[in-house]
Amino acid sequence: MKKKKDDFYYKNLNTCVEYSYQAACLLQETLADYQKPMLPECLSRMHEIEQQADSKKHKMMSVLSQAFITPIEREDLMALSNDLDDITDAVEEVLMQIYMCDVEDIREDILPMLELLKTCIQALGDVIGELKSFKHSKKLGEYIIKVNDLEERGDRLYMETMHRLHQESDIRTIVVWRTIYECVETCMDTCEHAADIVETVQMKNI
Repeated sequence: MKKKKDDFYYKNLNTCVEYSYQAACLLQETLADYQKPMLPECLSRMHEIEQQADSKKHKMMSVLSQAFITPIEREDLMALSNDLDDITDAVEEVLMQIYMCDVEDIREDILPMLELLKTCIQALGDVIGELKSFKHSKKLGEYIIKVNDLEERGDRLYMETMHRLHQESDIRTIVVWRTIYECVETCMDTCEHAADIVETVQMKNI
C-alpha cells in the first residue's frame, strides 16, 4: 500500500512536466508558423493544457495536506509541484503577451530560444523521471547537470537576444518583446530551480 501511495507523487510530477512540455511545443508551433487570426484558438488550447496542469498541482496539494508520511520531504514535493506549474504558466504567459500586445509579426530570434526551452524541459523530465530512484540512481546527477548547462546556454542566448532588441529604434517593439523574452527566460530559470530541488533531495539522503 505504501508503494502505491508513493507512486502517486512521482506520477503526478511526471505528468506535470509532460504538460509543461506540451505547452512549450504548442508555443513553438504557434510562433514558428504565426497566423494572427489563429491566435485565439491557440490561446484556448494553451489554456486547456494549463488548466490540466493546474488540476494536477491542486491534487498534489490536497494529498499532501492529508498525508502522514511522504517519500521525500513534504516541502520539497510542494516546491517541485509549484515550479512545474510555474513553467507551464510562464509558457502560457508568452502567448498571452503576444495576444494582449497585438503582435503582428514574430521576431525570428525567439525561435532558437523556444527550441532550447523545449530541450530544457525534456531534460528536466529526465530528472523528474529519475526522482523515484534518487537514493540509488547513477544517472540523476548527470541529468541535473544537463539541465544546468542548458539553462546557462539559455542565459547566453537571452543576453544576445536582448542586446539585439535594444538596438531597435521603436520603443513599443522594445517594451513588448522585452517582456516576451523575459517570460521565456523565466521558464528556463524555473527548470534549473526544479532540478536543483531534486539535487537537494538527493544530498539530504546520502
